Amino acid sequence: MSHIAPIPSPDPATPALDAHGHDPAAYDWVPVLKKRRKDGWSPGKQRAFIEALADGGSVANAARAVGMSESSAYRLRRSPGAEAFDRAWCAAIEAASKKLIDAAFERALIGSEEPVFDREGNRVGRRLRQSDRLLMFLLRAYGPDCLRTAAAPRTDTAPAALMAPDDLAVALEAADLCDGELPRWYRDDAGDAAERLAVVPDDAETGPPQG
Repeated sequence: MSHIAPIPSPDPATPALDAHGHDPAAYDWVPVLKKRRKDGWSPGKQRAFIEALADGGSVANAARAVGMSESSAYRLRRSPGAEAFDRAWCAAIEAASKKLIDAAFERALIGSEEPVFDREGNRVGRRLRQSDRLLMFLLRAYGPDCLRTAAAPRTDTAPAALMAPDDLAVALEAADLCDGELPRWYRDDAGDAAERLAVVPDDAETGPPQG
């Protein structure tokens, strides 16, 4: 007797993608239940609209792709019971927004095409122009730490900020012995210098010089 092997069930880890490369199960929503009309928003049209919106981000183009008008799409979104459709709409726009980042990087690094004209105003070619402003915007967004380090103003740090509390006390004492002038830069031997200033040698003359 021959044995017929059962057909394996599809692997849930590898979902079937639609024609646009999206997983329909990723949009966890139920189409708006409307009265069936030949020219209306059927569940199939609603799903196709959301998929097209996720691909391109354009409501007008997505509505046109399913044979509907842009205004009717907005009316459907505002209609009672369309909360799930509205959430799917927002998710599709978020997915489409990632393409804006890709396009911004391409314009900043490769450049956008612009025509080239001669002195007589005739178009003679085209060239790619990079956008420095867009490049700086992307650097601020994706490399803020690098820019913050490069753009930070370089100023001399106050000596007091570099000193430990005990060392600062010694430096201030030294300043008192030097007519109130605080040393400009603190060195490792500042403490020893302060001690030398504070200790008067035994053989030093304490009074005014004798004439």
